[in-house]
Amino acid sequence: MGVLRFTEALSGYMAAAEHHEAGYRAGRAAGGRVRYWATAHIDDLDSFLRDPQHSAGMTGVVDVAGLGEGMPIDDGRIELFCRRENRKVIAYSLPFRQGERGYLLRGVKRIEDDPGFDVWRDMTTLYAELVDLSSVPDGPPMAVGILRIGPLAALRMGLTFRGGGLRSTAVASLRFLLFASRELRETYGLVPW
Repeated sequence: MGVLRFTEALSGYMAAAEHHEAGYRAGRAAGGRVRYWATAHIDDLDSFLRDPQHSAGMTGVVDVAGLGEGMPIDDGRIELFCRRENRKVIAYSLPFRQGERGYLLRGVKRIEDDPGFDVWRDMTTLYAELVDLSSVPDGPPMAVGILRIGPLAALRMGLTFRGGGLRSTAVASLRFLLFASRELRETYGLVPW
């Protein structure tokens, strides 16, 4: 059993574009900043670790320039070190509303061993899409881009781990970190901490 919560905050830029890098550049030039603060909720750590998708709920808020700030995430999900199209990823699905319209901020962190030391970049870079669910939910995204977490924010994230008490938090955090270490070792052949 065991519960675990942790919070992360990513920010970056998005715009209508053909690919994520172009969306990031165009969004940055136009002030298309996107941010989210979200807490992952693992309510049963044993089930989470057995689940091949390693799925957990997420709550928090989303800011999208030109759309709104502090928009609550409604039934968000994170899947840690799951497989998508033969690639290991950390996948995010963060639905939210602005008035009567529904939107989805979704994306992946690509966990793959490229030349050089890329584990840090992979773990802190989200290739994101913004979808207007009120128009064509399966249609093309209205914006694409890249969101990142900086070094200081990543360190602060480590301080947000919470369980059901001091001992429970320590045990759950250690089990989670061992899980993440195994996944990273499988991909990169090393453990970054």
